[in-house]
Amino acid sequence: MVELYTLLSHLKGCPEVFLEQPVENPVSINTHALVADCFRMVSGDFLLDNNAIPSTKELNDLDGNIIPAIRIGCWLFSHSIFEGKPELLPAIRLFMFQKLPVLAPLVEKMQWLEDEDRTEEFVRLALRCCEILTDRETQIQAEDRLDALDTIKRQKVLKESSGAFERMMEIRRKMAEQKAREAANVYGRE
Repeated sequence: MVELYTLLSHLKGCPEVFLEQPVENPVSINTHALVADCFRMVSGDFLLDNNAIPSTKELNDLDGNIIPAIRIGCWLFSHSIFEGKPELLPAIRLFMFQKLPVLAPLVEKMQWLEDEDRTEEFVRLALRCCEILTDRETQIQAEDRLDALDTIKRQKVLKESSGAFERMMEIRRKMAEQKAREAANVYGRE
């Protein structure tokens, strides 16, 4: 078990250089090297197989907010609770290269560090992938909290409520048009 607030605080301390895109700053940290270092620290094996992570080209081909999210993930996994635990590598790989690419396009990179809910969602999703529970939480409580923070569900609800609002406005517009026609008909008969 791990203290959630320790990881939230650690994530919020992510250095700015982790957020830079190589396109924006050619002297920024190489994402492939950063991921490799993260995986080496977690595995405790300096001679990590490079096939364990995507190539530099594959990483550079990722869109928008995905690379900064992966870099922020590297920062999260640099915390000492993950150090020397090679059994976590498949889960970390799952989080960084399958979960984050789905979630990152919906979240601006700074929100991961500045928005309390997005920070907590990032940490909780990483912990869920690693099958790590936080102190004083059951599996059900952890799942409920992550579900409450879920960006994808939130976006879906916003989209659905926006659609309902647009339908309501269309009905109101048609009712107003009908009322105007009826008023014009009454006026025309007089």
